[in-house]
Amino acid sequence: MKSDGFFGGNLRTIRLFHGLSLTELGEKVGVSKQFLSRIETGAEQISEQLEISLAAELQVIPAFFHSLDPNPIVDEQCHFRRQLTTKVALRQIARARGEMLKRLVSVLDNHVELPAYRMEEADPQFAENIELATESFRSIYSLGRGPLSNVTRIAENAGTVVLRIGGLAPEIDAVSFATRRPVIALNKDGRSSCRERFGICHELGHFSLHIGVLTGDRLTETQANRFASALLMPRSTFSSECRMALRGSRLNWPGLSELKMRWGVSKAAIIYRGHQLGVFSEEQVRAGYIGLKRHGEAIKESEDDLIQNEEPEVISESIKVMRDYFGVSTSEIAHEMGVQLQLLNSLLERPAGKALDNVVKLEIHNNELRQKNKYQ
Repeated sequence: MKSDGFFGGNLRTIRLFHGLSLTELGEKVGVSKQFLSRIETGAEQISEQLEISLAAELQVIPAFFHSLDPNPIVDEQCHFRRQLTTKVALRQIARARGEMLKRLVSVLDNHVELPAYRMEEADPQFAENIELATESFRSIYSLGRGPLSNVTRIAENAGTVVLRIGGLAPEIDAVSFATRRPVIALNKDGRSSCRERFGICHELGHFSLHIGVLTGDRLTETQANRFASALLMPRSTFSSECRMALRGSRLNWPGLSELKMRWGVSKAAIIYRGHQLGVFSEEQVRAGYIGLKRHGEAIKESEDDLIQNEEPEVISESIKVMRDYFGVSTSEIAHEMGVQLQLLNSLLERPAGKALDNVVKLEIHNNELRQKNKYQ
């Protein structure tokens, strides 16, 4: 028998989520890569038996392949914080993992009331516009002009959803989607708190500056970095404070460390921002980067272990609300996504034994009850 209504793009997404090539998946289910490629492009119909085999291998349920995404992502909505030389294949895997996170968020958004999204659009053509955009953001959320204590919470209060996910290449710090409910997926592997904080602000910069713009080139990355620097280190206060990182004509390394601990940003970011604000000369910036490299701090800085990573809350709290208020188990959330529980646990970086399924199940199709008890 043939399976009707099969969307090959869904197969491609879940294949890439698992980091599998066409050849690797074909070997697992006993078909050629050419045949799988034709299925993904819609040039070939799939048998019911092959569909079942693919679903089992890829940890989804057959319905996953038949569900048309009501909000498909276009390239202009997908942003990466990555090295410019990152291979296309690695970006495709990162996008697929972010896609699955977006599907989870869509399910949660249907059940609980998440914070309203508020992010003003700004024209990135001039640096002054970017500075003003970050000042407006701080004003909207009453953040003052000092250090930001919890960037992750600020981003989530602004209506974005943040989560650390595995499976991203070392070259990729984060991937984000500027969809109806914006999503920021952070690389969970060994990022310092300072690097994560900067990455979140970088993605917020894309949301503000690059609506409908294809990003990833040097210009858009530089603009998003400017937004992140300005948001974390506002010029009105930081331009004078960062002078403590100078001792005469040379950089003051103890002063840099003190600024890092106070503002929650890397020493490299302080040097970068100080140069933007005209405090550090080209020669001082060059000496700073050389000094970091010489001391083995080009990637991991000596104070990183002293600054605790921030924990995203929206997804974990939403799942808890769905369990406690609606009796909706993690298995039911997975089913609504069209995936098996083990895939959802993998996405959440949750061991299988910690799945929240030991709850009394209620009817989840009662929309009136759901609306009445929306969580705010």
